[in-house]
Amino acid sequence: MAEATRSARPQVMSVIIGMGLFHLACLAVIYTGASTVAVAVAFVMYVIRGMGVTTGFHRLLAHRSFKTNRVVQFLLALAGSLSVQGGPLWWVAHHRAHHAETDTVEDIHSPVTHGLWAAHMGWMMSDDAFNEKGNNSRDLHKFPEIKFLQRCYVWVLVGQIAALYGLGAWLGAAYPDLGTNGVQMLVWGFFISIVFTWHVTFMVNSVCHRWGAQPYDTGDASTNNVLIGILAFGEGWHNNHHFYPNSSRHGLRWWQLDVTYYFIKAMSLVGLATDLKLPKELRTAD
Repeated sequence: MAEATRSARPQVMSVIIGMGLFHLACLAVIYTGASTVAVAVAFVMYVIRGMGVTTGFHRLLAHRSFKTNRVVQFLLALAGSLSVQGGPLWWVAHHRAHHAETDTVEDIHSPVTHGLWAAHMGWMMSDDAFNEKGNNSRDLHKFPEIKFLQRCYVWVLVGQIAALYGLGAWLGAAYPDLGTNGVQMLVWGFFISIVFTWHVTFMVNSVCHRWGAQPYDTGDASTNNVLIGILAFGEGWHNNHHFYPNSSRHGLRWWQLDVTYYFIKAMSLVGLATDLKLPKELRTAD
């Protein structure tokens, strides 16, 4: 264990420095200002990244709550990788460990046993975050394209930087009336958008194990939180999810907005998603 801990320290430092720089980079908006197009791109990227995490990383790869073809699976996993929350195999391994050990000492992002800061983002700055062996995600190793995304995680990050800067520079030169440029687009479309996506995702671990309703007895502190349900595209119905972990639908009541499920359902209507898993109580009503 000591050897594993030592080997994890460079990765821990890279996370601490990287996350710190991402947050500081958001302050560059004071210099760049805002434009309608830059804010719009930031929002679009928030939707793409967020839905990539919820649909691709979470409901497809981690829980296999529906089936799709490998091209769509790769595109969803790629969208999730754009969120800079770790590669798909690492993300899935930690999420499955969370379900196996929810709110125990072994659950490294539980606010019950480790505190709110650790649950929100501090766990990623610990040795334990990189000592996860990933044995529980080996079923995904049969997909070389998913392993490719894990290996090329850094290049996905670099590619975004180049693409967004290039987009802003091109728009600034071709359509100067838009009032944008490469640096402004990078600040909004990359740093601000990603940091916002981070905190929305992280609140599922922290807020949704502290505040909200508990309609189901799950034996843990998971809750349904309306605000996170909206911001996280349906992931905030977390108590529902812990009671029915393999369900493709988390918003189980008509008023529980679940954009991720609506997207999965839409894919099923055009043949891109099949075998949607649902709780028995919903199968006849869906």
